[in-house]
Amino acid sequence: MFSMRRMPKPIIAKVRGAAAGAGVSLAAACDLIIAEEEAFFTLAYCHIGTTPDGSSSFHLPRAIGIKKTLEMTLLGNRYAAQDMANMGLVNFVVPSEELDSECEKLSNRLASGPTFVYGRAKKLMYRSLENEFEAQLQLEGEYFSECAARQDFREGVGAFVEKRKANFKGT
Repeated sequence: MFSMRRMPKPIIAKVRGAAAGAGVSLAAACDLIIAEEEAFFTLAYCHIGTTPDGSSSFHLPRAIGIKKTLEMTLLGNRYAAQDMANMGLVNFVVPSEELDSECEKLSNRLASGPTFVYGRAKKLMYRSLENEFEAQLQLEGEYFSECAARQDFREGVGAFVEKRKANFKGT
């Protein structure tokens, strides 16, 4: 989980079928989640007499709130993919037959974007969970300046002015 958080590239979880126990933890540790309509999520640890593991106690309260996390933990119910999207854990719910192609489209979209910026944005968002307001604004300024000095920023601004699609290189 540590390396997932530190990785500068966005991580996409593709959920087909059940995400149970540590599967929920793994999906929640990813940056984006795309799930098929038939997928379901459950933290059924209470049914085997133990507490959650795999980082779900860290990621879920931040994603869906403490009350919903406690509901999942204490009751061990199943939640449909759309329910998890409504709670804020799942980003996209798609028909089963489109899951692979939609995941590929999302991956390609991210890969063709300003990848260095994505890494900084990911770090910035996760740091916001720990930082005080002033420290977060300082970090925003540092990262914005760092990104604005790069070629992708010049390309993005040029594309905007010229009303064309940007051709980012990750530089």
